[in-house]
Amino acid sequence: MGGEVIYVRSLYQPVSLIVLALSVGFAVCNQVAAAISKGAGRPQDVMSNAASLARVWLGLGVALYLVLAVAAPSLTGLLHVDAGLRDTFASFLRWTSAAGLLVVGEELCASSLRGYGYVRQATVLVICTASVRIGLVAGLGLGAGIGIAAVPIAEAAAGLTGLTLGLVLLRRTELWHPPAARIWRREVFGDLRRIGVPIAMSFLVLSAYNLAVIGILGNYGENEVAGFTVVSTLQNVVLLPGMVLGTATAITINQQRGAGEWRRIRASMRGGIEVTVVAYVVIAALVWSLHDPLARLMGGDAGVAAAAGGYLGAVALTYAVQGPVVASLTVMEETGGGFRAIVLNAVYFGLIVAVSAVAAHAAGSADGFYAAVAYCNLIGVTVPLIAIRHVRRLSARGSAAQAAAATG
Repeated sequence: MGGEVIYVRSLYQPVSLIVLALSVGFAVCNQVAAAISKGAGRPQDVMSNAASLARVWLGLGVALYLVLAVAAPSLTGLLHVDAGLRDTFASFLRWTSAAGLLVVGEELCASSLRGYGYVRQATVLVICTASVRIGLVAGLGLGAGIGIAAVPIAEAAAGLTGLTLGLVLLRRTELWHPPAARIWRREVFGDLRRIGVPIAMSFLVLSAYNLAVIGILGNYGENEVAGFTVVSTLQNVVLLPGMVLGTATAITINQQRGAGEWRRIRASMRGGIEVTVVAYVVIAALVWSLHDPLARLMGGDAGVAAAAGGYLGAVALTYAVQGPVVASLTVMEETGGGFRAIVLNAVYFGLIVAVSAVAAHAAGSADGFYAAVAYCNLIGVTVPLIAIRHVRRLSARGSAAQAAAATG
């Protein structure tokens, strides 16, 4: 795929984060409920909870798609899409948004398995779904030559494949209780409000950030916009272990909550952060040492690769801070501290936009933006400390309530 295709995909990124915000919010709600059910020894609750969330998703997902489909022409103006690419972008937005709605089936199956402790099965499901998505994009987009149209086709196929495989994997566990799927659990609304909404809002903050960055970098050319998206895509992969470690820590904590083992959650949090810090010192050094080859590999076009290399070279070492930050925020979001995580995200991304806009203007190039992002990333060292304090408070409240119930 050429630079023009990468550019259109770059413009869609803020919109894709809106769809992702909803799907992740639902998946994490389901995962937390599954982990608590594991601690309480109630496997039959997992399927009824997932089915209830799927019903809510059906209504919200269709509403979101209709809004995006109607707003597509307006978004081409808002994002300053080149006149010759406006119809292409609007069509891509509609089809890809519709295909993205199918991902929730795989998300709910994987989060059910992961939350209850079937990590291997959940990992198999995620890897298989991702392989279908990547394979079809490469095969259809590059091999068959259909270009950017491969993205929505791959997204839809991956969603349906993930749902089918997820149900097969669930059937092989004690979580398989088909009659439970007919049970409506009203408490999912409370879970969505307490956990899903903060997570979705964090993604919306990220979407607004991407929109603002595209506006800033758009002043310096299409290559800078596309280069930013290339690095953002790579960054999603680089920060994935942090999210995985944070999720694993949160699952352990929630299982301990379900079992009433409130005092143990402090040690679980401390251990999770320590492992993440060690892992990301290595990851940051590795990415920095390979930033130019990675940029050339992913950028394709020489101009895009140069922009991506400049950005990645500036921020790569700060992944040593960003990895533990992602893990800490993930734990907070999945243990009831989501609104505090929103505030932290809003302050961080708002600071980057404000500082980087001034820095880019002063430097007269995107290099000022890259340097500003790197320096702003360093303030994240405070986030793990805030997350540890949140877990300590959670432990103290749970222990106090447990003691009061025992004496009462």
